[in-house]
Amino acid sequence: MTNATMLHHVEVQILLLLLVAACVGMAARRFRLPYTLALVVAGLTLGGFDLQVLHDVELNADLLLLLLLPALLFEAAFHIDITEFRRNLAPIVMLAVPGVMLASSACAAILYLTLGASGLVEGFGWREAWLFSVVMAATDPVSVLALFRQFGVAKRLYLVVEGESLLNDGVAVVLFIVVTGVYGLGAAGNAMPEDASLVGYGFETLLRMGGGGLLVGAILGGAFTVVTRQVDDHLIETTLSVLLAYGSFLVAEQLHCSGVLSTVFAGIIAGAYGTRWGMSASTRNAVEDFWEFAAFVANSFIFLLVGLELEPWRLWHDGLAIVVAFLAVVLGRAVAVYLGVPIADRMAMPLPRAWRHVMVWGGLRGSLSMVLVLTLPAGFTGRTLLVTMVFGVVGLSLFIQGLTMGPLLERLGLLKSKHRHDAYERARATSIMTRRALEELDELERDGLVEEQVASRMRAWYQDRSNRASVDARSALGAAQMSEQIAETVRRLAEAERRGVREAEHAEIVDVDVAARLDEELVLRLVALNQVADDPERLAAALDELLRVETQAVPAAQRASNT
Repeated sequence: MTNATMLHHVEVQILLLLLVAACVGMAARRFRLPYTLALVVAGLTLGGFDLQVLHDVELNADLLLLLLLPALLFEAAFHIDITEFRRNLAPIVMLAVPGVMLASSACAAILYLTLGASGLVEGFGWREAWLFSVVMAATDPVSVLALFRQFGVAKRLYLVVEGESLLNDGVAVVLFIVVTGVYGLGAAGNAMPEDASLVGYGFETLLRMGGGGLLVGAILGGAFTVVTRQVDDHLIETTLSVLLAYGSFLVAEQLHCSGVLSTVFAGIIAGAYGTRWGMSASTRNAVEDFWEFAAFVANSFIFLLVGLELEPWRLWHDGLAIVVAFLAVVLGRAVAVYLGVPIADRMAMPLPRAWRHVMVWGGLRGSLSMVLVLTLPAGFTGRTLLVTMVFGVVGLSLFIQGLTMGPLLERLGLLKSKHRHDAYERARATSIMTRRALEELDELERDGLVEEQVASRMRAWYQDRSNRASVDARSALGAAQMSEQIAETVRRLAEAERRGVREAEHAEIVDVDVAARLDEELVLRLVALNQVADDPERLAAALDELLRVETQAVPAAQRASNT
């Protein structure tokens, strides 16, 4: 096959996959189905047609790791709300670091006992159990997050699930390198030295790859922010963002650090600071539109190729092992969430109990798991079984967990009312839009891009629009919105109180026991609100009771001090 013929062949493959992705996207939107699940089904269907043009299409590690994965990681990190991310850092880090380690350990133990020690799968030992567990450690809740957006789930739940999935990708890669290094299956530079201890090797690898990846990503993201401030051209700045996404990954990998974490933190810095300080509004929109498209294409290719790669006869042959492995993954996830979230609740605003069930069942597995298992050496005897198990569990995860997430959310009462208050939400959105427009107008005037007379006229128009939106929002404000706003305000203020208690304790203004009792009271207050957060009537009653008790407590305290 000549170079021209080969190029033509690849073009046809790409165009065919894009056409299928577009058609699947339209059908999924029309019938309100999870997009990634529809793509897997489409891939299986294409494989059944046995099209000659797709015979040499394969899902290999280089394609996923170097081309598709950085786009997905950067796009998700670029759009994350840094303020909310910091506010929810405790549960995110708890689940992404010790949670992943705990889930992997529990999953490995369950697999060894059920598949290995029982003799159900011949030759399945601790090595295979650990490899599978760390490969499946990272969550990839693309379908779940799409459902969250569709059903209007609480923003904080969405952000915790998204933030954890970003960080646990990097942790999973580090654990995979540690395990393959211990068993002599990794790259030569990552093999564990014969005279090294397991704990020392694991700690050194985690520190070098995790800390190094974070540092590389933060430095390059900061450099991107500085450079974009010097130019105002959406094409140049979009190009720089592509260089940042893929460059941060490659630079970190060359330095033997985590490319995944490097890309994630580069995206977070670029999205939080680069867009705010280094980009105009039009450039921000152009860059965000580009990365939204890039993520759409990457997701489409990954899940279509998964469908093409799945071989029904092999999945059926190892069906029992796949089902057991799927249950082990879910149980391991449950151990991490049900043990880790209560600990995180002591360090930050507690999460509602119902959210824990969603976080367990919403921990779908996806692209990164397939990337990692495909990097195992071809000569490794257990590779075929592990690849089949990983692909099978990913398929079960997408179909079983993805299709049942909607009913679970409804069962737990986490879906917003179908009778949305459109007038109120439109007024609030208009208020936010006009505020952003006024900020952009101030910047244009400072830079001398508009004359004062023009700026004054536009400012008057936007301020009038903002005032009318505020009036409309107040008139459309209902009891449910009022309760939600009061509850959120109480949570934010309680968090501020907790920080104040800690500061007073550190400054030795209050005794340790007094600080502990005050902190416990605040936590109980937050827990009480979280338990009724999704029931407007109970929430309103709880808020009324809270405010009534607090109001009565002030005169009582004054009378006690007077006596």
